[in-house]
Formats: sequence, C-alpha cells, structure tokens
Amino acid sequence: MTRSGTALGALGSLLDRSLVQIAEASADVQLYDRQAIYQVADVWDNNTFPLFHAATAFTSIGRERRARAALAWMADLGRERRRWMVEQAEAAGQPLEQILPPPVAEPLHRRDFRGRVRPPFMPLTAEAALELGTDYDLAAAQVRTLLLERVGTRLTGSLVLTAPRRYDGGPQTRETPELRLWLKDVTDVGFDSDDRMGLALHCGTEGVVIGVGTGGRLRATSGTAYPDDPAWHRSTAGRDADQRTPAHEEETHRTPERRRPQPEGAVLVAATILRSVMLEIRMVRHAHLVDRIPVRLLAGALAGAGTDILAAGARRGSRREAAFHNLVETWIKDGGPALTPWFTDELRRIVSSERLPDTTKAWIEGITAPGTPRPHLVTAPDLGLPLKGELRFAKYTAAHTRHKTPQESFADVVLAHPPTVRDSPNRPWRLRALKVDDVSRFRLRADAFDGTHGLRTVGETLRVESLVLGHDALDVRGRKAPP
Repeated sequence: MTRSGTALGALGSLLDRSLVQIAEASADVQLYDRQAIYQVADVWDNNTFPLFHAATAFTSIGRERRARAALAWMADLGRERRRWMVEQAEAAGQPLEQILPPPVAEPLHRRDFRGRVRPPFMPLTAEAALELGTDYDLAAAQVRTLLLERVGTRLTGSLVLTAPRRYDGGPQTRETPELRLWLKDVTDVGFDSDDRMGLALHCGTEGVVIGVGTGGRLRATSGTAYPDDPAWHRSTAGRDADQRTPAHEEETHRTPERRRPQPEGAVLVAATILRSVMLEIRMVRHAHLVDRIPVRLLAGALAGAGTDILAAGARRGSRREAAFHNLVETWIKDGGPALTPWFTDELRRIVSSERLPDTTKAWIEGITAPGTPRPHLVTAPDLGLPLKGELRFAKYTAAHTRHKTPQESFADVVLAHPPTVRDSPNRPWRLRALKVDDVSRFRLRADAFDGTHGLRTVGETLRVESLVLGHDALDVRGRKAPP
C-alpha cells in the first residue's frame, strides 16, 4: 500500500478521484455535467503514460522521483489545473501542495512565435466591455453561435460573435474577427436567430447583461471574453499590451515533456486501455455524442485503477506481468457484457498497432472473444422522439464561412427524458441528443431549461419541420429528419 504524503500516492489518487468525479457527474442524467466529464477525462490524455512510468520504476526511490516529475508536468499546464490537483489529492487524503514546485506567476499577455502579443482571456467587467467596444463595432456584431447548457444544476452559456474591427487590421486580415464570450450562472435568455444583429454589452455590480438585436437578451452573474483576432496586436488594447509585455525571448514557457521509455508487454496494454477509455469519455465534448458514450459504465469498470496500477507496478518480473494481466481482465469483467465489444476491439487494435511480445499477444488472443469487430461507440438504438424531457443543452450555429470553409447552419439539442412507452417504467432517465440541419430559425427562452416539457415536431412542408419544446420555449425550424 502506498503511504499517504508521497508523490506516488498522490499521483495514483488523482486517477482514482478522476474516475469518481466522472462517475458522479454522469450518474444522474438530470444533473449531468458534461463539462466536468470532459475536463477531467482530458487530464489523462498526456498524463497516463507518465503515471505508468512512475509506477513501474525499479525502486521505491525511483518511483517517487518519477512521480514528482509527473506531478510537476501535470501542474505546469496552469493555475486551474494545479488547483484541481491539490483539491482532488486532498479529498483522497494525499496532501499535494508541498510536493509540487512553487507556482509560477502567469503573465497577463503572451507572444506568439512571431513575437506578436496575444489577447488574454479577460473577466467581463466594465473595463473589459469598454475595451471591446473601443476596438470592435459591437453595434454591427452578429451572433454566429449561441450555446446554453445545464452544468449540474447551474445554467451556463456562451456566444461567438463576428464583430468588425474599429482599427486597421492590415492587409492580411480579410476575415471578420470572432469575439467569444462565456457566461456563468445565466439567469435570463431570450434569443431569436432572426434578430441577431447588434450587441449591447453592460457589465457591473449587477452582473453581465447582453442585449442582442432589438429584443434579445442574456443575463449572467459573471463571464469571460476572448477576442479571437489574429490582428489584435494592432488594436488599441493590443498596442498598450505590447508596451507592457516582455520580449519573446524573456517569456517563460512550459517545460517540454521529458522523453521516457515506452512501457512493454501487459504494462503497455494496460496504459493504452486506460488512455483509450479516457479519450472515449472525453468525446462528450461533442454534445451530439453524449447519448452514445457509456461514460458511467467506462468509469465504473476502471474504478480504483490508480491504486491498482501502483500495486501492480511495485511487483517485479513475471509477477508484475501477471498483475497487469489480472488488472486488465478485471476491467473487462467489471465493464460487463455491454462493454465487452469495446474492450475486445481496443485490445485487437493494440495488437495490430503496437510491438508486443508473443506471450502478450497470446494472452490477448486468449481473453478476446472471436468474432467480427464491433462499432467503436456503444450506440443506443433509435427510440424515436421522446414525448417529454428536460432540456440540458441547446446550441445554434448560423451558416457562415471561416478560413474559406463554408458551414451550414445547424442546432444541437440534448434532453434528459423519462422512460418511453417502449421502456420498462423502472428504467432510469437517459439522455437523447438531437441534431437539426439547415436551421432557418432558432428561438430560445430561459424557461426551456425549467423542468420537464412536452416535445413535439410540427411539419411545415415536406422538407421543413420545427422541433418545439414546451410552450415554444425552444423552437428550432430546419430540415426534416429522414425517417
């Protein structure tokens, strides 16, 4: 058992806590927290192999040294990552703050590879609103994307706006820049895609108030803004920031990840499986896939993996190989029949893509059932449109061209809904993702997110229909879905 207060114990506990967080965020679809699931799973994209590298060092001193290096690399991503690590390790009884290197102050502005100062992510304050209004013509701005989402119990939102520059962006900047706004604790929404030209931004002690068009509005307690503008260094704010930002060679940069030997045999198989599970879970970033990713099952299958990996890694020789055999087989068993096809396909992919000893290949052949490959995603059957549900996510994107690539208008809608007439009455609520293409109108009010509403479609022509929630709280008109 790994002692409390060690770097190795803290590193393993972060994986255990990650799986707990993911399981909790996905346990009840009426409280589903897609953002938390994505953010936690994303940690393990490039931190899984450092964990295995630390766990399998030859000596306890080596394991501790490698774990410290892995934790430092993980925390180096930024202030929010470090805060999450300290909180989760503390929750697991593994103090971490004293193990990590001292935090490095993050500069307000950075420079790109050409030495041009880049815009920051700025809290939406009165000063930020004035700065944006000085450099961009908000009255001529258009909403390109609107997103509202229940994150647990809180309503959050975001806007992507195209806004003409008030300054000379230079000859190479032909595209209109995008302003990106993120809103926390949204309290009011009224949006109509037919009325999306013009923006009024007010920020103060009462929070953030955004007027859209002639009658649209969003209210939130706080928010963040980012001008996605390659010419920002020429703006009034950019020129001022350039005077206060160190030259490119004086900036501090994230330490490159150290190169480490590739794990071998069953250790490589276990590490690859774990990373693949996290990448699969991370796919909930794409809202239209949330009803197809078995997040709760995947997280449950690997519960306690951090502790188990450390225990298996502390063994030697053939005992270590056997321990990782048992660990992978336990994950498959705990995943149950629903995940067996996924594990089978993943193991076969590893055999075909990695250099493995013959003994490891033989072991994999022995634990994978014969048969043809299954779909990569565990896809729910088509159950038709639910009659009612709770709105969890709504996103509208207008037709536009960006980087010379045209994009058709579309809307994504995610509902949590009770059992349908085809289901057992005791079946839990589940998620349903709906996509509407070629959207000609999108209307949304805040009360669409309040409780359970009836859901219906209204056919307008042979090719166009509206998806309507409640008393027109959400109304999406677009191309009729094929039968």
